[in-house]
Amino acid sequence: MWGETMIKKILLSVFVVIIAAVVATVYFLGPTMGAMLVGRPIFLGHDSPKRYGEAILTLAETQGIYADSQDFARAKVEAQAAIKTAETREELYAPLRKAVQAAGGKHSNLLTPQDNAEAEEAIAGDEQPSIDKHGDIVTVKVPAVSRKADVQSYADTIAAGVEDAACAVVDLRGNGGGDMGPMLAGLSPFLPDGDALFFHSAMGDSPVTVDGTSTSGGGTSLSVDAQKNTDIPIAVLVDAHTASSAEATMLAFKGLENAVSFGQPTAGYATANAVYDFPDSSSLMLTIAQDMDRNGEVYGDEPVEPDRVVDDAAAAAQAWLLQQGCR
Repeated sequence: MWGETMIKKILLSVFVVIIAAVVATVYFLGPTMGAMLVGRPIFLGHDSPKRYGEAILTLAETQGIYADSQDFARAKVEAQAAIKTAETREELYAPLRKAVQAAGGKHSNLLTPQDNAEAEEAIAGDEQPSIDKHGDIVTVKVPAVSRKADVQSYADTIAAGVEDAACAVVDLRGNGGGDMGPMLAGLSPFLPDGDALFFHSAMGDSPVTVDGTSTSGGGTSLSVDAQKNTDIPIAVLVDAHTASSAEATMLAFKGLENAVSFGQPTAGYATANAVYDFPDSSSLMLTIAQDMDRNGEVYGDEPVEPDRVVDDAAAAAQAWLLQQGCR
């Protein structure tokens, strides 16, 4: 009897130690590990300004593509000093933003709750995709789209208009980015199966994949109900306002024999961001990789030149399509 009692006490003690270790791990590592695994920091107990600031700095230091730079080292010291004395998160937004941008570059940002609230209001006014057909040529206008918009409807609208096209214009001009998933899913009838592009980082190359009319690896993974249509001539239009995921969408057509891009060099945000939403409704947008096309060329903070640099992209595309036999 004594032996059984001792065994139970020992087992109970071991169980308590394990639970305490788990709680301690979640307390100290939950903010950063939660962000990395599920996209949301997990704060056990009080979400203090200190823990908030430390979580953001840790993410910036471990994932930012320029985290080994002297600029980040200096900004980190400034942010750490601010964290020690801050009584509110609001006091930390500016120094943390400076550190985030040093670690991730110009495509990175720390969005305050007010920034996100304003973005939410703007979603309702988001431009929707549009389809215009003249003769054989179908022109699809692909605008920016928020990750919080109705991304499935966005993708379905594009796919429904392109699956039967004999010739196509993909207009990415003015598209400032957002969620790449619905852009690529909507255009997936035009893209061959396989890796459309890659996200290149020190950790390796992560593919963005097209499988039929489903896409994964870049933005929201989506599927559309449409037929493949990969053998037609496709003109891609870009300008100085084509940015971020729109640049990635442009690069998905790079290297295809039947696709040519026209216009002006893009905005120069050809990098991939991870977005982490914090409990106070702020968000960390951190650049963790560079875009790489199917041919292995790596892009980044410099504008991407189209295949043909022209002032009037639409006219040049029209002329090229006519040369391909489109009417």
